[in-house]
Amino acid sequence: MGAFGWFCSARAISLLGSAMAVVALPFAVLDHGSALDSGLVLAARLVPYLGLVLIGGSTADRFSRSAVLTVSHVGSGIAQAAAAVSLLTGNFHLGLLLALQAVQGAFGAFTSPAARGVLPEIVEPDRLQKANSLLSAARFGSTLVGPAVAGLLAATVGAGWALAFDAATFLVAAVLYAKLRLPGKAAKTSLRNNLEEGWETFRGTSWVWTVVVSFCLTNAIYTGVWTVLGLAIAKRTIGEFEWGVVLSASGAGLALMTLILYRTRTVPLWLGQLVTLVAALPLLALGLEANTPTLAVIAFVEGMGMAAFAISWETALQRDIPNRMLSRVAAYDEFGSYLAIPLGAVTAPLIAARIGDTTTASLAAIGYVVAALIPMPSLLAQRHAARQPQRQCA
Repeated sequence: MGAFGWFCSARAISLLGSAMAVVALPFAVLDHGSALDSGLVLAARLVPYLGLVLIGGSTADRFSRSAVLTVSHVGSGIAQAAAAVSLLTGNFHLGLLLALQAVQGAFGAFTSPAARGVLPEIVEPDRLQKANSLLSAARFGSTLVGPAVAGLLAATVGAGWALAFDAATFLVAAVLYAKLRLPGKAAKTSLRNNLEEGWETFRGTSWVWTVVVSFCLTNAIYTGVWTVLGLAIAKRTIGEFEWGVVLSASGAGLALMTLILYRTRTVPLWLGQLVTLVAALPLLALGLEANTPTLAVIAFVEGMGMAAFAISWETALQRDIPNRMLSRVAAYDEFGSYLAIPLGAVTAPLIAARIGDTTTASLAAIGYVVAALIPMPSLLAQRHAARQPQRQCA
């Protein structure tokens, strides 16, 4: 098996376990506590993640990315194994789970930037889109299978076993990452200089930071309305089972687009960003209290659009950002893109309490369109510059 095979297998295995844990952990907490406790445990991962992700990106650009991934997965696996043991032995303690999830969030801050910088080291530039399509398919498979398996385990033998499986996937992935043996970096500048250099590259590349600003806003809007308000609206209108069908339709759209992009030419980033406008349609459909077939079709189209952007975004970063800077730029991307999600999750219900959830969803659709168009001038300028012939020296 080649380097890409080891990397793709490790990502698929790790993502499967994580997709199970996201479902199993709230079930486990609800068995012993409240919905608020469940939210606190899940949120415990985000705070250290945001606090350390920039350092994680700098670390991945300074050392061997395969070594960073190996260490971070071993750490995450040990923390999750401890959580599984506490549940399986009946020693539930909320404080312990909060601490262990915070540890996982800290290790995750090193995992994601390192993983996003690996492909250009092991894949030829003209095959990056195909490689990103395969990784996206692995991500889809994990989100399709993982939650169902986790729910089954939680309902039968207990959620602790799902966490134990997640711990095992971390450790197996660590072994596979170790097989990559990617070289370390020659330059060993200080952490502060590394962070500053990453910031200068991020800030100086307008098409990158404008997309991140856009997604900071759109992620907050989408999470607050689709994820938080969506379930409440659906429960009142179409029902919980039908809502599950709608969510599955979105995943099916993502899967189809990954297959299409695996076989087609590179999607330019400006087009990928423009396609993200389709994500406003589900918000508008919620506002109009659309029926299940309508929501499912719209969610399917939305899934296709977001997959097209995700693959074009990763490919553009990998091709146009120097590999020695890639993990740092990816870290600034994740920090900015995720920063406002908690605010959106809290703000949307508060606004809905004053003006109604459907009105909030309809207005959010408009706000989403405006935010999604923010980077278009920079992306079109980049496209124009790329088409200009290089001047020959006399």
